Amino acid sequence: MKKFIIITAIIITMALSDGFGQNRSIQFAEKPWSEVLAQAKKENKLIFMDAFASWCGPCKWMAANIFTNDTVADFYNKNFICCSYDMEKGEGLELRKKYAVKAYPSLLFITPEGNLVHKKVGAPRRVNDYLSMGLTAQNPEECLASYYKKYAAGDRDPLFIRTYLERLIDAYEPVTDVLASYFATQNEQDLLLRSNWTIIYNYVEDMNSKEFLYLVNHEKEFSNLYTKDSTDNKISDVYVRSLMKLVRSSSMSDAGYIAMKQKIRDSGFSGAEKVIFTSDLNLYYTRGEKQKYLDLAYDDLEKYYADSYEMLNSVSWNVFQLCNVYDFNKSKKYLEKAMEWSKKAISLKNEPAGNDTHAQILFKLGKTDEAIKYERTAIALAKRQNISSHQYEESLKKMLSTGSEKK
Repeated sequence: MKKFIIITAIIITMALSDGFGQNRSIQFAEKPWSEVLAQAKKENKLIFMDAFASWCGPCKWMAANIFTNDTVADFYNKNFICCSYDMEKGEGLELRKKYAVKAYPSLLFITPEGNLVHKKVGAPRRVNDYLSMGLTAQNPEECLASYYKKYAAGDRDPLFIRTYLERLIDAYEPVTDVLASYFATQNEQDLLLRSNWTIIYNYVEDMNSKEFLYLVNHEKEFSNLYTKDSTDNKISDVYVRSLMKLVRSSSMSDAGYIAMKQKIRDSGFSGAEKVIFTSDLNLYYTRGEKQKYLDLAYDDLEKYYADSYEMLNSVSWNVFQLCNVYDFNKSKKYLEKAMEWSKKAISLKNEPAGNDTHAQILFKLGKTDEAIKYERTAIALAKRQNISSHQYEESLKKMLSTGSEKK
C-alpha cells in the first residue's frame, strides 16, 4: 500500500503542474458539522476541514491560490467531504476545542465518526504538498493517528521515530517528550550513528539536553562524519536560539544573559564567539540600541560572515534603516560599510532583495544613477522568478524622479 501511495504521488507530480489561478475550486460544504459528518458517513469518505481565522494571512493566501487550483480542487472534491470553519465564531469555537486547534491554518482530516486521523498546520506553497498530504491522510499506515498508536505500542526504531517527529512537527505538536524517550534508549556511542545525527540535526533544540551536550563534546567526531559546516551550523543554531529565547522571556536579565554567554564560551565550541556576536547583534536590534548595533556590525560582521549572503544582506538592510534616524554625517561611515557588504552579498548570490538593498544604500549616499541600475536589476530578477516587483518599482520611481537618468 505504501509503495502504491508513493508511486501515485510521483505520477501526479509528473503529470500536473504547480500553477495557480485556474478555473475550479474546492467545494466546501456550507452546512452544520452534524450534517457534514452524516454526509461523510453516507459517502464513506474522510472529511477535510480547513480550520481558519478571519485575520490569518496564510489562510487567505491558501484560499485564493491553493483551493482554487484545478489539481487540488479535483483531488479534494473527489476524495473528501470538504468543509471550512472560522475557529473563532459559531460552531468553530467548539470544533477548535474538540480538535485542539492552536494555530492557523490547521488542515484536519477526520473520519465520519469524528475522529482526527491526520493534521497539518501551515500553508505549504506547492500544489504537490496538498496532494501528498491528502494521500497520507488516506493511508491507514502513514497517517498521524497510526503513528500515535505505533509509538504508544513501543516502536522506537530510528526510521520510525524520524517520520513520527516529522508528523508531529507538521501538526504543530510538541516533540520534547518523544525525543527524551527515544534518546533514553540510545547509548552515547549510538549518538554518532547517521540515523541519530539526522534526528539531532532536525529536532534537538535544548542546549542542556544529553544529546546536544554529547554533540558539543564530540564536535570533531561529528565534523569528520557529517562535515564541519553542518556540525557547526547545528551547534550555533541551538545556542543562538537559546540566547534569543532568553531575551524574549519575561525572566530576562542582563546577568542571566551574560551567564549563558559564558556557559557557551566554556563549552569549548569552536564557534562560540561567532554565536555570541550573532546573539548580541540580535539583542541590540531587538532592544532598539541603534548605536551598539551599528558599532558591533561595523567592527565584526566580516570577521564572522564574510561569505554569507543572508547575513551580509540582512545586516546591510538593517544598517540602512537605522541610519535613516541619524544625520547624514553621523551615519555616512556605516552606510559606506553597508554598501560594501551589500555589493559582496550580490557577488555571492544575485537575488532581487540583495540588489534592492544595494540600490537603496547607494541612493541614500547620493549615488543615484548607480542605484537606478541595481534597482532595475532587482525588478528584472523578481519578474524572472515570478515574485512581486511592486515595491522595487516604487523605489525606482523615486530614484528616477531624483536622478539624472529619466528614461
